[in-house]
Amino acid sequence: MAHASARDLDLRTAAPFGISRWTHSEFANYAVELRAGEHVGRGEAAPNRRYGESREEGAALLADLAPEIADLEGPAGVEALCERLAADEGAAWPALRAGLSAAAWDLAGKQAGEPVWRMLGLERPSVRSSFTIAIGAPEEMLAQARAASAFGTLKVKLGFDGDLELAQALARELPETNFRYDVNEGWSRERAAASLAVLAALGAELVEQPLAAADVDGTAWLKERTSVPLFADEAVLTIGELEAVAELYDGVVVKLSKAGGIASAFALASACKLRGLRVLLGCMVESSLGIAAALQLAGLADHVDLDGALLLAHDPFAGIAVEGDRLRASREPGLGVRPVE
Repeated sequence: MAHASARDLDLRTAAPFGISRWTHSEFANYAVELRAGEHVGRGEAAPNRRYGESREEGAALLADLAPEIADLEGPAGVEALCERLAADEGAAWPALRAGLSAAAWDLAGKQAGEPVWRMLGLERPSVRSSFTIAIGAPEEMLAQARAASAFGTLKVKLGFDGDLELAQALARELPETNFRYDVNEGWSRERAAASLAVLAALGAELVEQPLAAADVDGTAWLKERTSVPLFADEAVLTIGELEAVAELYDGVVVKLSKAGGIASAFALASACKLRGLRVLLGCMVESSLGIAAALQLAGLADHVDLDGALLLAHDPFAGIAVEGDRLRASREPGLGVRPVE
């Protein structure tokens, strides 16, 4: 099929990006490239230690797999390889699989002269995204929110001392803005119950992962005590994990770099819908290459949070139309993005 290789993507956010577990400004992503004749398919891998990956390990495994990848036929062959990697008893390699999957679809689209969304049988994506307010000093978070006034929905990271006071201040300053919140496993049960009562009064749209992913009993206890929709993020990577927690949440955050690629994310979003769960299509801190791959599936989502590239000081890819808070996928073949020279 194609020659496989990896290229480093050293990304830097315009401002420090903090969640309840850490704060970073630099992100060691990489692009998976599949070359066949005159065409190059590209996909982004955004490895995360939370899911057992690093760039160095992913690139090394890709090099080992390159001879096998060269014999594969089209996206179907690559997706089958990704399924085998997912079944490995060791690391499941979700970010590597996401990069491989996206590169295969990008290559196939370029070879066929068609955008990926059309190859998937979907309409051209044109959706509104939220914008993330990362954890920092309260005055910095307030300034970030004011600067993001073009976005009708802001996703605020919580899970720090004084987080509720910050949420209340944001609601006062931006009364016309819709707020959703992401705790990244940062609360205890009792703190979560008390905090959700406050956020409910503020009109919270939803809250992502208030408790540790492994705290199944605590999440069941919490769901009985709040009217705020709870969304699983770290708790659900794949369909295999969905069944065990489907009754505990109102929705699921689907990310290509968690699910392991376009086909896996499509399947997970579809499985959520069948169970009556809402889908929030999300992302890691990624360039427009990674965002473009996720954007192909935006028509399957109830909520969209694809702001990863908008957080960057410099985006090494271009091709997604951004108008205020609206993202529109390209009509160009493949994923519709290109490297910025």
